[in-house]
Amino acid sequence: MDKKTAYLTIFLLLVAAFLGGSSLAKVKYSEERYLGEKIKQGSGAPPTQPPFNPPKTQKPEVKFYVMSFCPYGNQAEEGLEPVYQLLKNKVNWQPRYVIYPDYCANVPSDQKTQCEANYCYKEKGKIYCSMHGLGELNQDVREICAFGQAQLSSNLSSMDKWWKFVLLVNSKCTSQDVDQCWLGLAKEAGLDTSQIISCAQKQKAALLSKEVEESTKDNANGSPMVFINGSLYNGGRAPEDYKKAICSAFEKEPEECGRILGKESAGAAGGCN
Repeated sequence: MDKKTAYLTIFLLLVAAFLGGSSLAKVKYSEERYLGEKIKQGSGAPPTQPPFNPPKTQKPEVKFYVMSFCPYGNQAEEGLEPVYQLLKNKVNWQPRYVIYPDYCANVPSDQKTQCEANYCYKEKGKIYCSMHGLGELNQDVREICAFGQAQLSSNLSSMDKWWKFVLLVNSKCTSQDVDQCWLGLAKEAGLDTSQIISCAQKQKAALLSKEVEESTKDNANGSPMVFINGSLYNGGRAPEDYKKAICSAFEKEPEECGRILGKESAGAAGGCN
């Protein structure tokens, strides 16, 4: 081999070694960068919820505070309904509604009249308001009346009708159109609409006053807030989450608690406060 060929061979070997080392470095850097991203993503995972241990009773009470047009409250209702279908009257179900007696109290004086017209109902010197407007407040009252109607019936299908009505309104009405939208949906659910209308007209203030009383007693000022045997539940809102929490409140779990209602969720997020 002459000198020229030898120098060329050495040069090519050096270039190959450099390129090989550079590629390995890039691979190593990419792996480290990827692993670093994986770690960062993992570190953002929600913290594990502490165990929920409510008092145990033969028939647990589930009291859930919502607003009829709070999306997070609607999410809670949609998570609770399959658990209702599973456990039915083995649980004492108590829907409650968040009503504010002073929602417009901190509004500038020149805007207070308009605020009360948009969000509140007045009767005999008392004022009752709802976060998403007067349409929501009216629907809260109708759902309370429909629930009372279901309670008066010994037939379990009446409670099924209430749940159907609530979920239909959640999916098909808005707080702006609900005063027209609700009627057809109540009929579709099989409810007695004349009774609901009569109840809402004659008992509106009394029913709203009761909701204020209950929410004050439970310190419930947001939607959703779910109390199981008096203990505030802050876990996930998937049906399986609610099922496990409610079943943990039985002195003796019924066999229905062994049924899986899908996957658990990562945890609760969001509310109307």
